[in-house]
Amino acid sequence: MRKKELNSNKERIFRFIQTNPGCYLRQIRNELDLSMGSVQYHSYQLQKGGKITSTRQGLYKLHFQSGAFQEHEKTLLQVLNQETPREIILFIVDQRYPTQTDIVKKLGYLGTLYKLARKAFD
Repeated sequence: MRKKELNSNKERIFRFIQTNPGCYLRQIRNELDLSMGSVQYHSYQLQKGGKITSTRQGLYKLHFQSGAFQEHEKTLLQVLNQETPREIILFIVDQRYPTQTDIVKKLGYLGTLYKLARKAFD
């Protein structure tokens, strides 16, 4: 692979992380249509060069542009990056003060709501 092509992929990955904070490697791979090896290599180089940071959340390693977010903002983005908590939060914002019963009826989530609330307020 040519050096120019390597730099292009590295730049594409960095731009993706900038516009999708809290993304994980598979997201990058799928959206940019790159090999996992290429994504791993370039994300490592970006982290080593101080352009990005990563945070582990369970099985996922989430990537952020260095210096762009404080820790509490990263936590919020980690939650919003997950489909179920995001749906719950958007429903709450849209409905303005729904009851837990309203949320369960509309979305069918009970245990997740409890876990989300605990994480948000701990």
